[in-house]
Amino acid sequence: MSDFILAWHPEDIELNGVPITNVEHADDILSASGAPSGLQSHLNDSQCWCNNNGCITSIPKCLCQMYGPGPKILPTFHLGGHALSYARRACYLGVWFEMGTKSIWREQYKVKARKARTIANIILGLDRFVGTLPAWDARTLYMARVDPYLTAGCDVILDIDLKGLKMLEKVQLMFLRRMLGLGARSMRAILFSETGIWPIKYRRVYLALKALCYRIELDPARPAWNALQDSLKLARSQKLCWFNDLRIEVTVQLVETAMKDVRLSMEAWVDSEIESSSRVRDLLVGRLEMDNDTHRLVKKSLDFRHYLRVKTGDHRRALTRMILSGHSLAIERRRWKERRKKIVPREWRLCRFCYAYVEDPAHAMFACQHAELVEIRQVFLEELYDTLPELSGTLDPTDVLKFFRDILPRREITPLLGKLAYDVLKIFDSSPMLCVDAPTPQANT
Repeated sequence: MSDFILAWHPEDIELNGVPITNVEHADDILSASGAPSGLQSHLNDSQCWCNNNGCITSIPKCLCQMYGPGPKILPTFHLGGHALSYARRACYLGVWFEMGTKSIWREQYKVKARKARTIANIILGLDRFVGTLPAWDARTLYMARVDPYLTAGCDVILDIDLKGLKMLEKVQLMFLRRMLGLGARSMRAILFSETGIWPIKYRRVYLALKALCYRIELDPARPAWNALQDSLKLARSQKLCWFNDLRIEVTVQLVETAMKDVRLSMEAWVDSEIESSSRVRDLLVGRLEMDNDTHRLVKKSLDFRHYLRVKTGDHRRALTRMILSGHSLAIERRRWKERRKKIVPREWRLCRFCYAYVEDPAHAMFACQHAELVEIRQVFLEELYDTLPELSGTLDPTDVLKFFRDILPRREITPLLGKLAYDVLKIFDSSPMLCVDAPTPQANT
């Protein structure tokens, strides 16, 4: 294919003044022109080259498309005496194009979202064959098999089609919720703060900027560099183009700054979502994590949290639900309307055993005086104080939330904490929830 060169035609597409008659990837050839006469000329030249080199063209595999305003009757193109068929949707090098729509990338989003969901369901179904899949292994498989579909083509396809982006977001949210063992009502931000995985909309923008850095430094002889310069010219003319969608100046330094801004914006969004949520802010706001490099406690907006490494699957899921408010305690359950039960204020979501305090994770694990809970709590505290003697006597019954926050970062006792969470939820789930409706305000008489 090294001598496959098509003759120039006046209607050829130019990038930065350089005519582009054809591109090839192995034996997959694409030719384009701004007018029917130009494309037919390229098809004739292609057939001549095949005849001279003993090649046979597979007509069923040859397709054509037309973009933008066109005639009511589409022109017919011929290759080797055979008429080519139009394809409403076609794929070239893994990127799907669709003619006759406002967004030529619509099919790309549909196909990649569908394939990502298929792979995601396969990964999530591994539990039936290998037992409970550790969270880190599920994350690794996500990055290796699901993420490539969700980010496919993001370096050239900017997300101006929000409907298409939502298709990808749905797959990501579904996978992360299933991986963590959370329900469909869980917060979005915690899915990323606890796993260290970027929201797909931020990741796609970041990768697009990274690809832009690469193109800026390309040799001017490369077609991609010419395409970049041509897009810049269109942007300066206030016309629709890749750069106007991206809205950024072009120098390596400014692009790198924009990449940092994307990361900071993502972290700020996650932090603000957590800080504004009454469901998780008590435990997650201001939380510190041990840094593996400096061995110091630092704040991390997004990270794969240590409690997700608890080996026993039931214990890991129970602790995750306690921390991320995906549990079955009254503080969460009475937040929603279900089975004719009304939403009640926080102060009326009382413990089903002691009837005196709000039934939240800290109370259930460290304060409730129900006999079974006291027994398993005593076993936990004995093991905790044996492992970390400096914590002996630090449990203050009047401030159990502080105790929970203090022991949560301690990796040495995370498996113990997971077992406690599992045992506590098992006890609570075995008894019906206390349904106390808030008193109805009486009118003054």
